[in-house]
Amino acid sequence: MRISPAKAFVAIFVVASAVRLTLAFGLGMREYGRPETIRIAISLARTGAFADPYKVPTGPTAHAAPFYPALIAPLYAIWGDTREAELARIALNAAAASAEYALLPLVAVALGLGIGPGILAGLGGALIPLHYWPECMGEFEATWVALFLEASTLLFARFLRAPSFALKRAFLAGLWWGGGFLISPGVAPVMAGFLALVIWRLRPPVRWIALVAAGIAAASAPWLVRNYAQLGGPVFVRDNLPLELAVSNHDGASPHFVDNAHSPSWNSIHPLGGEDVARELGRTGELAFERRKLHEALGWIRSHPAQFARLSLARSFAFWFPWVPRLRWAFWIVTLTGALGWALLWFRSKTAAAILGAVLIGHAAIFSIIETALRYQHPVWWALVLLTGFAVCRLAGMRKAEAVSSRSGAGSAGY
Repeated sequence: MRISPAKAFVAIFVVASAVRLTLAFGLGMREYGRPETIRIAISLARTGAFADPYKVPTGPTAHAAPFYPALIAPLYAIWGDTREAELARIALNAAAASAEYALLPLVAVALGLGIGPGILAGLGGALIPLHYWPECMGEFEATWVALFLEASTLLFARFLRAPSFALKRAFLAGLWWGGGFLISPGVAPVMAGFLALVIWRLRPPVRWIALVAAGIAAASAPWLVRNYAQLGGPVFVRDNLPLELAVSNHDGASPHFVDNAHSPSWNSIHPLGGEDVARELGRTGELAFERRKLHEALGWIRSHPAQFARLSLARSFAFWFPWVPRLRWAFWIVTLTGALGWALLWFRSKTAAAILGAVLIGHAAIFSIIETALRYQHPVWWALVLLTGFAVCRLAGMRKAEAVSSRSGAGSAGY
C-alpha cells in the first residue's frame, strides 16, 4: 500500500509530538533559561520595546533577529513572566520540531529521492530525539530557522522541476527570503547558493533577479529602518557578530560555546555574563560596543594567525561532530552516513545534491570563525537525517539488487 506524503506528514507529526510532549511534560525534561531572545520577548510583552537582552537594562537592541522574540512575546503578555508562559513556549517549539520531521517525506519527494527515505528519516528523527534540547526548549530560534530552510528547500526543488519566471512570483520569492532574514540573517548564504544554482542552470532574466531583490528589500526594510532610527546606524538585521567573534577568538578560547560560557573570561567579554560589561554597553550604545568588540577580535586574529587557524578547524569539526556526552557516537553515525548519502545522491541527481549541499555548507560556513554548539547545528539537522535515510534506503536497495542478480546468475549457470 502506497502512503501519500500528506498521510505520512500526519503520522510522523503525531509520533514526534507524542515523544516530545511525553519527555517535556510527562518526564519533566525541561529547562528554563534566560538567554537574550527570552529577555527581549519579555521586554516586548511588558513595554512594547525590542530591548534589554541582558541582566541590566541597556535599551533598544538588534542583538537578535526580530521574528522569534516577537513570536513568543504574546505568551509572556498573556501569562506574564511565569512558569505557564515557559511551558507554552516549550509546547509551541515541540510542535514546530515535530513539523520538521513530518515535512521530510514531502521534501524527499520534491528532491526526487522518493518517499521512502523521507518516511524513514522522518520516523527516525521523530522517535530518536537527539536534538531534543535545542529544538524543544525554545530558548533560541533554531527550530524556526530549520523549518524555514526545510520549507525553502521544498519550494525551491519544486521550482527547479517546473521553473516559472513570472515577475509576481519573483517578488513573492523575494518577500519569502526577506522574511527569512528576519528569522535569522544566517539564511543569506543558503539563499545565495540557491540563486547561484538558478543562474547556472536556468539563466533567468535580469528583471526577475531584480524583483527578487526588491521583494527582499520590501520585507526587511521596516526592520532596517527601525535599527537605524533606534540604534543610530545601519544594521543588517542583527548586530552581534562582532561580540561572537570576540567571545570565540581570544587567549584560552574554546571551539565550544559551553566551554567559553563557563570560562573566567566570559564575564569580562559578554554582557549577558558580566553586569559591568552590560552597563558599559548601555553607556556607549550597542553599535559603539560592537565596533569595539570587532576591533578586539580582529586584532587578536591578526596577531595569532596559527591559533585562529587551529580554532577554525576545531570549530568546523565540532559543528559536524558535536560534543554530546554519552551520545557523541550517535551524531558521528548520522554525520558520516549523511555524508555517504550525499555522495550517493550526487551520482543519482547532481541538482538535488547541490540543493542540499547549499543548505548544509551555506549554514555551516560561519561556524568556522565563531564558537559552535548543538543548537547551531540544528537548522540543518533535518538535511543530515534525510541524507542518512537516503543512504540506508539506497544501500538496502543495492544489496537487494545484488541478491537478485546473484540468484539470477546462479540459475543461469545451472541451466
